Amino acid sequence: MSSREPSGEPRSRPSEPASEPGSGGGRAAPGASQGRAARWGVRARAVVVLLALALSLGAVAAVAFQRYVSVHLRAPPKVPTCVRGARVALRKPVEASGTEPRLTAAGETVYLTPGEDRAVACAFQLDEALSRRLAGALAEHDPDQRAARLLEVVRDHVPAEPAHDRVAVAAYMMASAALRALPAEVPAVRAASESLEQVHACRFRTRRPCSTRPSLPALVWLAGIPAALSWLALLGIGLAASAARYRRRDPRPDPG
Repeated sequence: MSSREPSGEPRSRPSEPASEPGSGGGRAAPGASQGRAARWGVRARAVVVLLALALSLGAVAAVAFQRYVSVHLRAPPKVPTCVRGARVALRKPVEASGTEPRLTAAGETVYLTPGEDRAVACAFQLDEALSRRLAGALAEHDPDQRAARLLEVVRDHVPAEPAHDRVAVAAYMMASAALRALPAEVPAVRAASESLEQVHACRFRTRRPCSTRPSLPALVWLAGIPAALSWLALLGIGLAASAARYRRRDPRPDPG
C-alpha cells in the first residue's frame, strides 16, 4: 500500500541537499588542482637551481679558502721534546766561554756552552744545515751580532714550503729563547725579537696578527656570498613548505 496524506495525495519525500556548485562531491576543482601543480613545479625548479648554485659556488669558495689557509694560516706542527729542553737552556745568560766544539755552516769550528751545544744537537735531529747555522749564531758574543744572526737563521735560511714547518717552529722556539737571554734594553735585540715574532706569525696561524699577510682572495667572497644566500633561500622554501603542510594536516577550527 502506498502511503498518502490525509487528503489522499501521495506523501512527498524529503529532498536531498544540493551539492554546492564547484564542490565536485568534495573534490577540488580541476582549475585549482592545476594551479597548485603549477606552483609546485615552479618551486621544484627553483629548488633545483638554488641547490646547484649553492653546491657549485660553495665548492669554489671552499677550494679557494683551503688554498689560502694552506699557505697563510697553517697550524704550527709539533716539534721534538728536545726543543723544549733546549729552550730552557738557551734562556740562561751566557757567563762563561764555551768548551763544546761544533761546526758552523762556513765549516769553522766554534766552541759552545753545554746548554748551547744541547740546542745544536737537538737542531741536528731535524736538519743538519739548521744546526750549523744555529751554532754560528750562538757563537757570537756581541748582543747586536748574536741577535741579528739568530733572526737570520729563522727568516733567511728556513724554506717557506710546508715540508719545512717543523724546522721553522723548532728554529723559532730556540732563537726566541736565545734572544730572551740578551739584554732587552739593547735596540738591536728588541728589533730582532719583534721581527722574529712577525716572521713566525706570518708563517703560521697564531694569536699575533701578521702585518704582511694578504687578505682573503676575492674569489672566496664572490663565490661564498651567493652560495650562502642560496642556502638561505633553500631554507626559507623548506620552512614555507613545512608550514603549508602543517596547515593542511591540522586545520584550525572555525571560530564561528
